[in-house]
Amino acid sequence: MSANDVQAAGTVPAAPAAPTSRAIATELALARFLEKHRIGTVITDRIKTLKTNSDDGMPLLAPGGTEIAHIAGRTFAMVTQPKIGYQLKVTDPAALQEWVEQKAPTEVARTITVEVKADEAERVMAALGELLGPDRANLTVEVRPAFLDLLGEAAAKNGVTVDPRTGEFVDLPGVKIVPTNPSPTVRFTPDAAQVIEDAYRANLFSGARLAAMLALPAAEKGDQ
Repeated sequence: MSANDVQAAGTVPAAPAAPTSRAIATELALARFLEKHRIGTVITDRIKTLKTNSDDGMPLLAPGGTEIAHIAGRTFAMVTQPKIGYQLKVTDPAALQEWVEQKAPTEVARTITVEVKADEAERVMAALGELLGPDRANLTVEVRPAFLDLLGEAAAKNGVTVDPRTGEFVDLPGVKIVPTNPSPTVRFTPDAAQVIEDAYRANLFSGARLAAMLALPAAEKGDQ
């Protein structure tokens, strides 16, 4: 067959370039590392990244949604991102205490701490009203922890600040609502190990692809 005949029949595909020694060594070293450590710090760090929020504070996966994970068309896992929850965070204890003093005064606790000497204990217990001198007694005023828990439960349920006694939405001072970061759950199919093993044997986890999945630095030209 002449060169013209070959050209007329179509271009003969070039043979795939053989991987370089460095590429083979890199993939072998990476595979051995993963084999030895099972789940090394590289994978652990990558998992943490995938479970974090994007710049707008929302999870990278759609809240309340489920995605099917597959390799070469074969399902091996289902990943579910729980719905976003909310958490009450106290930013200004004094402002919150003032609000509770006005709206629910019985939910503010006052504790007096008195410093006494050994020979004063019995007398102080008998008559706390007796003056002991300056800087001997301290008054602590705080919102009762149980009431704070109620505020937190109401915020977690509604995503806004609520008066737990009336159920009314209120502009509660000294606090803010922050979204929680629920962790996605991964459920593997019964044949997940076989699917992943088959994909590896089919060279779907080449050095470049595996590095991309683990967000490793890009290889230099010639290392693919």
